Amino acid sequence: MPGTDRLVELERVSKSYPAGFWRRRVGILSELSFSVGKNEIVGFLGPNGAGKTTTIKILNHLAIPDSGKVRVFGEEAGQSPEIRRRIGFMPEQPYFYEYLTGGEFLRLCGHLYGMGRGEMNRSVGEMLGRLGLAGAGGKTIRKYSKGMMQRLGLAQALLHDPELVILDEPMSGLDPMGRMEVRNLIRDLKTAGKTVLFSSHIVSDVEALCDRVVMIDRGKKVAEGSLEELVGGGGVQYVELVFSPVPSPARLAAVSLPPDAGSVLGDAYVVKAHDTEEANRLIPRFREAGALVRSCYPVKKRLEDIYMERVARGDGRERAVPPVGS
Repeated sequence: MPGTDRLVELERVSKSYPAGFWRRRVGILSELSFSVGKNEIVGFLGPNGAGKTTTIKILNHLAIPDSGKVRVFGEEAGQSPEIRRRIGFMPEQPYFYEYLTGGEFLRLCGHLYGMGRGEMNRSVGEMLGRLGLAGAGGKTIRKYSKGMMQRLGLAQALLHDPELVILDEPMSGLDPMGRMEVRNLIRDLKTAGKTVLFSSHIVSDVEALCDRVVMIDRGKKVAEGSLEELVGGGGVQYVELVFSPVPSPARLAAVSLPPDAGSVLGDAYVVKAHDTEEANRLIPRFREAGALVRSCYPVKKRLEDIYMERVARGDGRERAVPPVGS
């Protein structure tokens, strides 16, 4: 990725905070490095407490790193008001003036962004409609549901048509329809030439949207790369075969399945074959047992599998795992 195409660059960034009575420093980030290229959607994936929000605060100059370099649009993060106007940011837990209406709140944000009155009014109407709040613009925010507040937070982040959009857990609090709408919105941003960095601990959202993924755990990067780099080389893990009707116990015994290779699921029998060769051997045996194959599906490694391999599961042990694709 050419340096001129890097909108966000973090180089060996570390951050700690004082905690407890003795105010001892507790490490949050440890020499974290990654970049975000122009017109990319990058998923920042990790469990709760991994350091995602701290990283995003540093990018928005809401926290200062102990060490390392942070550049946004080629400049040191947070130093230039002009650079900050090119960024749209939604925090994980947006704060609202609840006595304002949704429309009033967005107009206040428009003033802070330095937008002209005509441009601001057009954008407020567009954002309310785009995020399903067209009928709620005149309602006070205290009457909004959690999902509506999340949509309003997205609206303020996009109001001034930023080049770089940074979203901290944008799907939080949304129902399935709302999550789908936000996914479509993020895709639309990429189509419009924007760059999106969003954090999440929901693997399916990241897998559905992202060009590249950065995984962190306990403040350290544990994997980075495109989806193809992370999961493409995994190959087929096993072949799932579904047969019906379920053979009788005697006929099933004649098939000579390995232990725990099959199970009954409703009126079907599901088998996990190690590879396509074993699947081809099993199909005629099940036909002889009176069952026909209803589906044959090669199961490949998914991002979730990589996530579970790379991310520590709270067992208290450090994992020395080299990054993928870096």
